[in-house]
Parts: sequence; C-alpha cells; structure tokens
Amino acid sequence: MPTYELTVIMKKMPRPKLVEALKRVGNCIYDNDGYIRNIQSLGERKLPNIKHVHNEKHTEGTYMLFEFDSKTDAIPPLKTTFTNDRDIVQKYVKALDKDADIECPKVFDSELLSPSERPSIQEMIKEGRRAPRFRKIWDNRTGLSYD
Repeated sequence: MPTYELTVIMKKMPRPKLVEALKRVGNCIYDNDGYIRNIQSLGERKLPNIKHVHNEKHTEGTYMLFEFDSKTDAIPPLKTTFTNDRDIVQKYVKALDKDADIECPKVFDSELLSPSERPSIQEMIKEGRRAPRFRKIWDNRTGLSYD
C-alpha cells in the first residue's frame, strides 16, 4: 500500500469539537482499510485568503497533517467524504513516493554544450546576422552639419 499525506484545514472551533472532527477523519481512513502512521498539528493560523465553504466564510483554521497508508482505489471515496464534511475547510491528498527515480529527459542534453554550440544560441546568431528590415533608419540630411 502506498503512503499518502493528507493536509487538512479545519474550521476554527473549540477543542472538544476539533477532537471529534479529527476522530471522524481518522475513522474514515480506517473504514477505507487505511493505516495512520502519523498525525501532526501545525497549529491555528490565519488563512492566506478568505475561504467560502458550505455557505460559511472562513478566515482562520487549524492545520493538520495525516500520514497514512491506503489502497489507491480508496482515495477518491476519502476525498468525497472530506468534501462533504462541514468542519473541513480545505483538504489535499498527496502521494509520498520515496523510491521514485528521477530521470532527466534527453531534451536538456543540449544545455551541457558550450553556449556557442547550443541550437537555441545558433538561431539567435542567425537572426542577428540577417539584413535589417529597413535600409535607412536615420536620415542624416538635416542641414545642421554636426560632422
């Protein structure tokens, strides 16, 4: 089972109601055959912008992090459950892939070349060498004889 991180912003409420709402979130994860690894509270903060959720305006919230293991097909039902929960202002589920190998695409191999050999620089040099679009930009026959 892959590991996921759930970031939840709960609306501002008294501590007993907050604990009850967090238990609901945890039980929802357990009901969908999940295993909670870690729960972390990031504290109560002002939201970066005003959120309008369930016909309520929210300016402050409690940030929580859940790290849990779950099946891949259990994530969409979790998201819909959290969307319908009236105490959750915002939720974000992210997969934590610790063994993912990052491979650089071959497109960037040209960046290892010296600047004069890069195709993008060659195009700029050709563009700079082409004839000007207008033959005379400035007419020096003004009669002021500054020569």
